[in-house]
Amino acid sequence: MLSGRTHGARFSRGLRSVTLLGALAATAALLAGCAAEPDPTVARDALREVTAEPAAPDALEEYDAEAHPEPIVEPLECSPYLVITARGTGEPKKKQLLGPVARAISAARPGEVERLELDYPADTEINAGATLGARTLIDTLNLQAESCPDQRTILLGYSQGALVIGDALAASDARLVGVNVGAVSEAAAESVLAVVLYGNPRFVGADPSGYGSYSPDTNGILPRPPGSFAGYEGRLRDYCVSDDFICQATLSMEEAGHVAYYDNGMQSDGAAYVITRLGPITERAEPEPEPTEESPSPSPSAGAEVG
Repeated sequence: MLSGRTHGARFSRGLRSVTLLGALAATAALLAGCAAEPDPTVARDALREVTAEPAAPDALEEYDAEAHPEPIVEPLECSPYLVITARGTGEPKKKQLLGPVARAISAARPGEVERLELDYPADTEINAGATLGARTLIDTLNLQAESCPDQRTILLGYSQGALVIGDALAASDARLVGVNVGAVSEAAAESVLAVVLYGNPRFVGADPSGYGSYSPDTNGILPRPPGSFAGYEGRLRDYCVSDDFICQATLSMEEAGHVAYYDNGMQSDGAAYVITRLGPITERAEPEPEPTEESPSPSPSAGAEVG
């Protein structure tokens, strides 16, 4: 895995080496097509309100895990892999940045992947919406780990979705949203196979999980405490490019960087990274054919006594 200080030309070399894997031959086709792009300015302004105008505690009481301990989600099927996506602020239901990434992962393991889009608003009311997202994600991870102990989970997040995933995985004292929504259990944390984030507002340039053309001396607009992802080191890629003012808080007014992930190859690279972490393809035994008139049941073996 490349460190937070590896960017520029080394990213390009790493991208080429990973995407040449034979198992990824169909990935390019799955990643093709135009996607509607969110408005980076709207996302930035909404994210800043998380700290400028924090929500009153009583407004988020319904998501408090201590006051309301029952999970707010139902268990899903026990597939070998569960891919959970958390979309960015204002992204439409269809043609999201993370959709092609999830589809490429599913294509690599036909019949083995359950996909779930995290049910949260992803709107500009981030204090409330992202808190709901964090509670929903934590409950989902914990319930799946209990119901399906052999299932492995892949988490994909973009922009506000990256904030939601990151805060859910982090300790409560390192969160901006969802401080009281509970914690990921030890079993659930162990079940997480890979985490891929794009345009993370809580990006920390010095963390080893960073990947891309960013400056390691520059953080996101809402950086989390360094080392918050230490427990997921080796399982996480936090993608950021140098002109993305969400994950690289600068005075630049250029907005193209935050939507560059749609066509800069990082969708493909994120999918490739996850696919290389999947286990061997499950071999399924071929069912024995049903007896027919043309194909009668086998006769007793030679020499066997027939009663």
